[in-house]
Amino acid sequence: MKIRKLILGYYAVLFVAFGILGLVMPSMVSALIHYDINSTGATMEFMATYGGLFLGVGSFMFYCIKSNIQIGLICVLLTMGAMLISRVIGFGLHGGADYIQYIYLAGELFTVVLVGFMLVKPTNTATADQAVN
Repeated sequence: MKIRKLILGYYAVLFVAFGILGLVMPSMVSALIHYDINSTGATMEFMATYGGLFLGVGSFMFYCIKSNIQIGLICVLLTMGAMLISRVIGFGLHGGADYIQYIYLAGELFTVVLVGFMLVKPTNTATADQAVN
């Protein structure tokens, strides 16, 4: 169970950190990921999506560390899985991926495989309960 909590905590920190950076330094983050935000509306949209959305999802993951690790891991799987599928569709339709997109693609694929495996693999709570008795 500790490894599940550690993995969920890692993604919670990752999402919250990226969310804070997207909210506080949208120009820096957008330049890092090669995303052009020249208009005020685009900057606000970037702040809401990369700041607010990531901050909200990351905060929910932190909440799940205390209340329900399984639901938190499902949140990670669905979020990163949807990003992976969307990125693959975008690549297929538009091409032109750069090294940043390939890094994200690799990270999302790794996450889906790792967390998917963790969710399929049963926890050993019965063994721990027997050890207490």
